Amino acid sequence: MNRMTFLWTGALLALAACADENADGASGGTGHGDRPEYTYTAVEYRKKQNGGFQAWTTADSRETRTIGGMNWFSPVAAHVETAWGGRLDYEQPVSVVGTEGFFRIGKSGGRWYFLDPDGGAAILHGTQHVRPGTSDEHVAAFGSEFGSDAAWSAETGRLLASCGFNYVSYGSNRIERFPEEVRDNLLSPGRRKMAYAENLYLLRTFMWDMSENLGYAFEDGTYNRLVLAFEPTFQEYVEDLAREKCALFAGDRHFVGYYLDNELPFVAYRNASDVDGVELKHFLSLPDRYRGAREFAEAFMAREGIASESDITEADRERFREAVADHYFRVTAEAVRRADPQHLILGVRLHDWSKYTQGIVQACARYCDVVSLNYYARWQPEPDFMADLAVWCGDKPFIVTEFYVKGADASYNGAAYSNLEGGGWLVRTQRDRGRFYQNFCLRLLETRNCAGWMHFEYGDGYGDGSDSNKGLVSVKYEPYTDFLDAVKELHNNLYALASYYDKAPADR
Repeated sequence: MNRMTFLWTGALLALAACADENADGASGGTGHGDRPEYTYTAVEYRKKQNGGFQAWTTADSRETRTIGGMNWFSPVAAHVETAWGGRLDYEQPVSVVGTEGFFRIGKSGGRWYFLDPDGGAAILHGTQHVRPGTSDEHVAAFGSEFGSDAAWSAETGRLLASCGFNYVSYGSNRIERFPEEVRDNLLSPGRRKMAYAENLYLLRTFMWDMSENLGYAFEDGTYNRLVLAFEPTFQEYVEDLAREKCALFAGDRHFVGYYLDNELPFVAYRNASDVDGVELKHFLSLPDRYRGAREFAEAFMAREGIASESDITEADRERFREAVADHYFRVTAEAVRRADPQHLILGVRLHDWSKYTQGIVQACARYCDVVSLNYYARWQPEPDFMADLAVWCGDKPFIVTEFYVKGADASYNGAAYSNLEGGGWLVRTQRDRGRFYQNFCLRLLETRNCAGWMHFEYGDGYGDGSDSNKGLVSVKYEPYTDFLDAVKELHNNLYALASYYDKAPADR
């Protein structure tokens, strides 16, 4: 399909959904006559592991949900929304947190939402790194297709709005606003208003700037990065950085809030690494250069009455991880709160085993408004983990800030991508990417304390071995229409689906 004739119709979507589903399995109650609640689709995928892909399988995907396979749900063409993509048909929220006139969070009818500046209750559904690619191939395509940032951003804004997105990010390592030359086109495309959030990278920036500020570089890979949170200059640095960067977003109603950092190494896989996760013995062994962290560990030992390293138990290790997390979240969140009382604090995009660790999630929820998670290596959210989050997050919602699969049919000038870069699994087609998206998001909607998700990401990667089909658009900025058809169908039905899942199964 030509990029400029990228058109959508509800009828085509409905026909595609009806014709597309395979009756591979069924589940549900006994209501609605003999119809099960779902007619499932099995989708072939390959897991990414140890730098390569395993064999094709459907072991985890045999109960993939799609809107076309929901036998008790009647799809709608669209729903009434605020310009921010927030619903208006909701009960008066309770537990509202945030500054009036800006994005807040609140619970309505037992479900968490972002309350948008115009009074709607929004489930954020977005994409990230909305900016032109930098590889030679991206630059060449940008020049031939657009020729200017204004032309690119105008078309990209229309594409995102037509697909029903209501959230984007720019994604600079040194946090910044959307550049003025693209801002209006991306954040106010037509009648749609886009929310956005950005990452402060507080700990990471402190690490990057250590040579300049302290005269020596951090030995990343030798020590766990979180030892830096106990450096004598860390708190003052974070206070100064927060004041500088938060000033960029003062008064910005499009801006939701801040991620403090990304994928910090709180917990290693199977707790098997001193560097990839916080370990009490590792902190106790730190050299004088990092004595702040060592002294924190020694004080923990004394407070807990642990006589020697040989007496450290698994429970002690977990409590120490939570103590380190509590210190980090308290220092950083309080600094940002002082610098910007208007916007929300969105956590640190917990990853891997960190997000599965109760003490880490609870520490995040104590100081942040929202708990954010990067969610890979699963076909769909795990029910037991979703139940745990409902308890661990307390009176706070969570959002999923990264998830995706890649299509094996993606190519550049006829050459298939290697698709080895990144953590996402591989499926065969763009239509299968759409099935994955619908299944993952439907199951998040079923979890009523999930207030949104952000697909990773806007554009495919390319160059220097990074050819990877993560994007909504290709290297040549061509929309993946089969994928985006499914994305739009879910977005169009978002609040009808939320209301569906708000009912008990017997009442659906």
